[in-house]
Amino acid sequence: MPPKTIGPRRAIAIEIILFLTYAFFSASWMVGSVVTNDMIQEFGVGHVPSSVNNAISAAKIVGNFVAAWILVKLGPKKTVAFSCLLTCAVIIGALSTSFPFFILSRFLLGFGGAVLMICMTPYVVYCFSPKQQPIFIGINNAGPNTGNLIALFSISAVRAWLVSWRSVILFYGLFSVILLVLWLIVGRGYPIAATPKQTDQSAGGKLYRYKDGLKEPFLYEFIFTMTGRLVMYTVMLYLFPLHPDFTVNSQFISTMIALTGIPGTIVGIVLAKKLKRQITLFRFSGFAQSIAFFVMILTPSGTVATVCAILMGVVIFISTPSLFTLPARMPGATPQKVAVIMTLYWTGAYILQMIVYAVIVHLANVTTWKTAMLFTAFYSLTFLVGTFLLPDFDKPRTREERAQNR
Repeated sequence: MPPKTIGPRRAIAIEIILFLTYAFFSASWMVGSVVTNDMIQEFGVGHVPSSVNNAISAAKIVGNFVAAWILVKLGPKKTVAFSCLLTCAVIIGALSTSFPFFILSRFLLGFGGAVLMICMTPYVVYCFSPKQQPIFIGINNAGPNTGNLIALFSISAVRAWLVSWRSVILFYGLFSVILLVLWLIVGRGYPIAATPKQTDQSAGGKLYRYKDGLKEPFLYEFIFTMTGRLVMYTVMLYLFPLHPDFTVNSQFISTMIALTGIPGTIVGIVLAKKLKRQITLFRFSGFAQSIAFFVMILTPSGTVATVCAILMGVVIFISTPSLFTLPARMPGATPQKVAVIMTLYWTGAYILQMIVYAVIVHLANVTTWKTAMLFTAFYSLTFLVGTFLLPDFDKPRTREERAQNR
């Protein structure tokens, strides 16, 4: 009996559930960080522990690495259900009786989010046509920003209403529970080694494994390209708000970058459908983000810095919908192959990001914040350089190439 197909309506329902689950994972991450001071006072911890956020970072590395393996063992629907269940671990954190138990809940939350992130793109590849994929991949990549903004805009009201940090964490965690139930009702699987319509004979039903992904030059080109952007965005979201003497309120600058990422994604979805060659958009985005960053950290004008922050949020995300379609455009791409490539990509990218981020924090502590930010700006240039290494799938074929394909 052939595998059940996922119809258009169910595909949209699946997409909505996956998007909201990842958004509320990000919201729970942000909320857990916001209530850290209340939590450590109750547990009697004498300082703000880095493990509150490091537990999630470590879990994302581990989770990303094993996600494709879990996908093969459990199948798509059960893997997503497993990841959704883990994102509900914030409820355990709300009921925890000790600080280590709370950190364990954060680790489980991060692990679930990492596995879920790897599952999202393969579902897009299987459920939607190549022309539709940039739209939904772009929407999915707006999930973290959406979750952060949900938390930032609602946390004050929720804390005033519920008072207790435990109740606040529980409130956001309940949304993850609801989404888990919806997934169990609505979610469907797909054949692991098959292409969306079973038309790609090059795959031949063969399972694509980690060792196959490690042989792909594209993997290393993609990691090199994206690591500069990932480091810059992480710095701006989590480190820059602590900048003590920036020309304008540093928290405001970080909020502007996060906020303008959403319209940037929308513009990126439109451009992904209209541009004939996406590589042009990648190069413009890489050039513009670094120039805006350099000007922002060097200008003495608060107005200019704010404008640059707004532009950064837009240009960072205008290329995201197109960029994350590249693994799906590789020769012989199947949902499983995409999952393996994304697993290896995120594992390598997060390891590099943690190393470089540690260097930047060290520079901020032992030299000056300006030096640390300049280092970040120079490192962000890997994105621009990397766009000259990535494959140009839209490049017109030569006569010889067309003849070979006949």
